[in-house]
Amino acid sequence: MKRSIVFVILINLFLSLTAQYSVSGGSGMPLLEKDDSENRLKVYLLNGLSGVRISYESSTTDNHQWYRYQMNANNAVPVPSVQTGNTSYITDVQDGYGYFVGLPTHPLTSYVWIIDYSRYFPEFFNLEALEDDDKCEYLTIITDVEATPLNYNTPYGFPENLPRTYRLHYETLEWDENSKQFFQKEQIVERSGLISEIPIKAPLCDTYFTLSGDQFAEYFGFPQAIRSDLYQAVAVEAIGIPETTKEHAINELQNTSNALGGSAPIEYTFNAYANEPVAGLYFWKISQLDSTSTNGEMKLIVRYPGKTLRYNFEQDGVYLVELEVIGRNSVCVNTSQFFNVNIANTVIKIPNAFSPGSSIGVNDELRISFSSVMSFKASIYNKQGNLLFQWNDPTKGWDGRVNGKFVPTGVYYVIVEYKDSSGKSRSMSKAVNILRSKN
Repeated sequence: MKRSIVFVILINLFLSLTAQYSVSGGSGMPLLEKDDSENRLKVYLLNGLSGVRISYESSTTDNHQWYRYQMNANNAVPVPSVQTGNTSYITDVQDGYGYFVGLPTHPLTSYVWIIDYSRYFPEFFNLEALEDDDKCEYLTIITDVEATPLNYNTPYGFPENLPRTYRLHYETLEWDENSKQFFQKEQIVERSGLISEIPIKAPLCDTYFTLSGDQFAEYFGFPQAIRSDLYQAVAVEAIGIPETTKEHAINELQNTSNALGGSAPIEYTFNAYANEPVAGLYFWKISQLDSTSTNGEMKLIVRYPGKTLRYNFEQDGVYLVELEVIGRNSVCVNTSQFFNVNIANTVIKIPNAFSPGSSIGVNDELRISFSSVMSFKASIYNKQGNLLFQWNDPTKGWDGRVNGKFVPTGVYYVIVEYKDSSGKSRSMSKAVNILRSKN
């Protein structure tokens, strides 16, 4: 007996799982928008109910009894249907009702809910951009949309809603690092539910705002849309790019970080880019850390109008380079671009020894390590005080030859005369040993 009951339950389960609904009719293809497996409910949207038919197919020829409910399936009422074999259908389909075959008390009964979307098209009445105190960063798009909620009820009487999605379209500018320019780009912002206010990042160019939707109107081929008046952009976005052509010599001391600067003199070119024509005026400022200040004050040394600034850093210290871009109507100012430049102090380091003609490429040339020297002269003397060699380029050196021949091993004297990064004349001397391995 128990086996028979289990068998009947399995047969009913199989029949319930293999049975299925199909919905046709209306204008265009019906949209299955919601497949609620938990409640065994499928919600269909149709564009009109002309010629609509809901069909039900099972694996048996048992009689199909159709029902319709509005609040919950327990209060369903029977509806007439036409059945041929294991397939039946109904044609008197109405908006805002759920339909099913079987008993609502059966745990495997499935349901179909019908919404005639042609009765619920959204209407747009207003679209405008609202500027607030933070208009240089953000805008609020104000809109007035009337749209009746797309409600349905689960078989158990719980009200649910299909959210509508709208799209806000507008143009802005976006920076491209490779081409070093701003290019126009369409922005699309999606919002669901209530959309009376849509916050967005302020556009960087004059633009129209267009609100379209909802997604169901677009699906059925009747998208609704509204366009704003032309919005005059005020937001300013600035990009500053520093460049230098200087290549530090192998004996030139410099910082090893990625920070700007290094050994003086070093010239930088600062180029400014912004979202023209909204951006109107460009200013560059260079300040230097006041070495006498106890609280890190910066003193302004350069203020230059224009998109391009070329500046030769000759004095050691910490600098701040700032870009200021002002909008065409002087509404917004962008000061987001700034750069720290660290110029090394003056250093001269003379080695103790070198070995010319002994090991090619390894310590075979006297090179003086340096940073931030404005002028330079190095002189080599022997023990008798005779001048043997001189050079004026600190990146060069002495290969230990005089008149094409290597000098003997021993002690020689180097005198370096130079100007430091503050313009003061200085000198340094040191005894240097010339070594040569024995062959």
